[in-house]
Amino acid sequence: MQKKWGIKRIAETLGLKKSHASSRHSCDATLKKVMLALDNEMSEAEEKMFLEEINSCSYCLEKFHIEQTFKKFLCDKVKRHSCSPNLAEQIRHNIHDSMDR
Repeated sequence: MQKKWGIKRIAETLGLKKSHASSRHSCDATLKKVMLALDNEMSEAEEKMFLEEINSCSYCLEKFHIEQTFKKFLCDKVKRHSCSPNLAEQIRHNIHDSMDR
């Protein structure tokens, strides 16, 4: 007998709900790795596993794209300004003095 296509089965098929077969996947654990991936702080093997994880879960993939877009936005908007060598030396001196106290 053919199984009915109920709302739960449709959601699983579309990747909107985790199926029982993917119960080993943890969105929380995957999302904790997002910043490591965006900052290129993963080994090649870790990055490959991470990409497999986020591509298997639409929720994780969406969250990854949001963080990626936000990071790109910040990088585009933030500008580095250099300070004078005199100011840099004053800051170093103040830090050194505060550490001696």
